[in-house]
Amino acid sequence: MPATDLNVRSIQWAMWANETVLLGANVLVLGGMIGIVGGLVPASAPFQFWLPIGIYGIVIGLLISTLEYPRGKKNKGNTVTRSYQDCFSKLVSHLPLVSNYYVRACAYFIMAIPGGLVVPTLLGTVFIIVGCGIYMGAACHGESWQEVKPWSAPIPQQQQPNFSQPPAQPPPRLPQNRM
Repeated sequence: MPATDLNVRSIQWAMWANETVLLGANVLVLGGMIGIVGGLVPASAPFQFWLPIGIYGIVIGLLISTLEYPRGKKNKGNTVTRSYQDCFSKLVSHLPLVSNYYVRACAYFIMAIPGGLVVPTLLGTVFIIVGCGIYMGAACHGESWQEVKPWSAPIPQQQQPNFSQPPAQPPPRLPQNRM
């Protein structure tokens, strides 16, 4: 029996890309900190490029983390939001072209390339580039970023508690042998 659209579960690639790029941005920030420390060590001629690339890694990592922190809306609508996501969601939803995953993938790829020049930021760069590939796959499948609207449940009206009345007669007791 052929599968219908209702029975087929599709993979939402953007969700995986979001997690991968967010992890990569955080690793890039940590690598940037290591690069700054390594670049400030005196007599470190082989590590002379660590300081500027480390600063660049921190700045780009924080920028990408800010853009990637809010999760996009799932197709089913049952998205679990992150803490304090609503303020970042408003920022991302007002920026032009950020909801387009083609633009996001290309921009992150271009921003991540300088991080691959030194060892401390290399791992974060690899994560971001892998996330860019996943974002390209999401864009090819027609996905786009949508803001998660706050869900509000209807507030139930105050109802009087339904307490049952206590029994009028005590429960039956077994006779006890008295001596």
